[in-house]
Amino acid sequence: MFQAFLILSLVLFVLFLVPSKYRRYFAAGGWSFLGIFFVLFSFGHVAENEFIYPVAAVLSLPLFIITIAASYSGNRTAFRITTVAAVAFIVYSVIAPNQAISEWLIRMQVDNTILALAMIGHPAAAPSRDCILSNGYGIIITFSCTPIVGTAVMLGMATGIDANLKQKIAAAGFVILSLAALNIARLVFVVKAYSEQWFPYFTDFASGGFPGHESFFWAHNVIGRISFTFLAIILVGWGLTYFIPDLRKFYREILYFYYNGLKKISSCRFDMKDI
Repeated sequence: MFQAFLILSLVLFVLFLVPSKYRRYFAAGGWSFLGIFFVLFSFGHVAENEFIYPVAAVLSLPLFIITIAASYSGNRTAFRITTVAAVAFIVYSVIAPNQAISEWLIRMQVDNTILALAMIGHPAAAPSRDCILSNGYGIIITFSCTPIVGTAVMLGMATGIDANLKQKIAAAGFVILSLAALNIARLVFVVKAYSEQWFPYFTDFASGGFPGHESFFWAHNVIGRISFTFLAIILVGWGLTYFIPDLRKFYREILYFYYNGLKKISSCRFDMKDI
């Protein structure tokens, strides 16, 4: 059911890229369906004691409202952000359904993580193409464990704004390599933390009934997820400005856009035409 909203969002974002007098409707609709999907998807994890997604969903609601309203009013910054989102969606939709690419990405994550662990002297093996086993604890690597979402977003940032072809190609290469390296570092941390039981805390809440699983929960679901997101935004996002200097202006434009929108919401003077 959740996927239907994601597909609708993708369709509307693609339609937004086609010049027409209906672009503001496509943009606003795309963000609306994406917001609905993200909220439903996030709160669907509550039963698993997952709290990062629900918190992120609640915090993102004002940003979705600002973006939807500004898109509907034809705001230039909202349109630029929507272009980035549309490119990111297209990149993801091309890769995600392709089983051969998905399996290759998973295998590469497993092989490179084991190689990185060997380099620091930590024992690990791959009993199957999608599993890392260390000290008796196994971790299944799925497609969501690959940096595909972050890569799609950053590629959207790199290719969805004005820049010459050389800049876009260099930026795309930087995004792919840097996020791949960051993700391997994240997986190394998770494997070590889980196999060495670094975080044996709040067992009833975090273990899910599986002895030792609480260390995986805190390492993967909380610390790894938050740190990877922030490092990707800060290191990769800022690194992109080396290849596309004009991105600095775009970042400032985005910050002012949301700061202005949040200020109007907090002062109860929110009007989609004012953003």
